[in-house]
Amino acid sequence: GVIEWLVIRKLRKKLISKARGKVLEVGIGTGRNLAYYPNLCKISGIDLSKEMLKIARKRAEKLGRRVVLKVGNAEKLPFRNKEFDTIVDTLGLCTYPNPVKALKEMKRVCKKNGKILLLEHGESSNFLIRKLQNWIKKKQLERLGCYVDRNPSQLVLGAGLKIERIERRFFGIIYVIEAKP
Repeated sequence: GVIEWLVIRKLRKKLISKARGKVLEVGIGTGRNLAYYPNLCKISGIDLSKEMLKIARKRAEKLGRRVVLKVGNAEKLPFRNKEFDTIVDTLGLCTYPNPVKALKEMKRVCKKNGKILLLEHGESSNFLIRKLQNWIKKKQLERLGCYVDRNPSQLVLGAGLKIERIERRFFGIIYVIEAKP
């Protein structure tokens, strides 16, 4: 909707432009981020949904990008240790059954001097909006399989990652996090 258009698109662009080298996008979905990667990036993407990956493949072709796409689980990444320079996850942490496990996997496959770029939504910093989130959380989970009240920065720290930069937007609901393994 409107939030996606106004806030998230701009933040996506800015964050994805920081990707370097060999990149893994976890929960790549339909490939919405593909247009924003620097040209030299070698991109691999993983998602649980075959259908979404089909759309991502078409999008990559249209953009003239070579992308390796695999069906797989964020909590058990089918890659070797320290294989990637950059790991990207946008709006995925709210859907994983065990987000800390997923983040630990991202840490495992990321090179020591690599980075993990996250654009997530979660618990607001505004008391009234937190109340609202609490009120809608059951519905959101049933309808979209999405936990609205998770705190991405706590999850990141809980996975043993170091936060280098964090920015919160839109009443603190949107989290932009740059982390290191």
